[in-house]
Amino acid sequence: MTYSNYSYTGYMPPNLSTVYDRYSPPYITAGAIVLNGTEYALITFGFTYIVITEWRNIKSAALGFYRSLKNRSGSVYAEYDDPLSRMMAKYPEVPDWWYLVIFAFSLAVGIITIACFPTEVPVWALIAVLAITIALIIPSMILYATSGYMYTVYLLATLFGWILGTRKWYWVLMRVYGFGMDDNGETFVGDQKMGHYAKIPPRSVFRAQFVATVVQVLASMGAWEMLVQGMTDLCSLTQPSKFTCPWAHTLYSQSVLLGLIGPKRTFDRLYPVLKYAFLIGFGVAVACYGLKRLFPRQLHFFHPVLILSGIGYWGSSYNLSYYTPGLIMSVVFNYYVRRRYAIWWAKYNYVLSSALTAGTGFCGILIFLALQYHAKPVTWWGNTVSSEGVEGALNASVYDLPAKGWFGVEAGTWS
Repeated sequence: MTYSNYSYTGYMPPNLSTVYDRYSPPYITAGAIVLNGTEYALITFGFTYIVITEWRNIKSAALGFYRSLKNRSGSVYAEYDDPLSRMMAKYPEVPDWWYLVIFAFSLAVGIITIACFPTEVPVWALIAVLAITIALIIPSMILYATSGYMYTVYLLATLFGWILGTRKWYWVLMRVYGFGMDDNGETFVGDQKMGHYAKIPPRSVFRAQFVATVVQVLASMGAWEMLVQGMTDLCSLTQPSKFTCPWAHTLYSQSVLLGLIGPKRTFDRLYPVLKYAFLIGFGVAVACYGLKRLFPRQLHFFHPVLILSGIGYWGSSYNLSYYTPGLIMSVVFNYYVRRRYAIWWAKYNYVLSSALTAGTGFCGILIFLALQYHAKPVTWWGNTVSSEGVEGALNASVYDLPAKGWFGVEAGTWS
């Protein structure tokens, strides 16, 4: 796209989430187009592929949920006869009304927020996003359980843009609400699974999750207030401490296209290729399922959802160097170490992964308090390489600006 100058992408850096305009339509980079197209294709691709390949598991889970509603006094573990379930059946379970109370309170807060503040969002839109998340949580959790990848469905909120029109706050709020419901729902179920395998009493898991959620909300709000009030040029590309907020920039660019401009003009006039991503995702899902049926042995470990999601991760937020270290570590431990030292891998690989994650977070806090809270400059290659070359100058475009000094459609041709 960049080299063919599709929709003027040749005049912009290929991998940047910034929105460009000249009192004109908004223009996004080639990386942003790839990211958006991949996410739209994943909506239909992931759902179709998981439903086709995991239909029996989805049906079993749905029937189990129905039976639990019908027999409120029954045990969750009654349908399973494995040793772990028999051990866990000795612990008192979490009553359903505990979850229902939290659900009702959270829903009430959400409704009050969008109804009492000038959000321009109808209450039914929040209910619709909630219903979509609930309906798709089982397929997404099957994918998460088998591959470790969280298949987010919150982008389906975009489709309501055709109904609500160009309401600038709608898309941001619905995406944030949808992401919160989806991501936290999948994380919650994942924690329940981990607690089950670790033989932790269900009510202890509930208390830990409840307390941790309250602490996390308060800590996040406090940290955000401190950053907004005390950080110079927060989320700017020139922010001294590199707090450039790539995900927030991506959210902003998508909200401009789908909230301010609206899906109709974005998909029909600006980037018509994006609307075909939904159909492409459905078609490719059916094709991949057919190929796995034809070549079961050769494609046994082939998971097309993971491949397509990997394209989206590259997208417009980070460049390849951001993911290369993780790729190298994954190959070393999940291929070389696992094949040669299987016992060590089985015993310590998960612990090592958790330790690396925790160490990264701890080092981030340590570096911030020691070197950034009260600025103490440390100059070395790791701090300066990101500001060198075309990446640092933000001028990695293929084409120079035309002689007239700007690119895009002529004035007066866009409305």
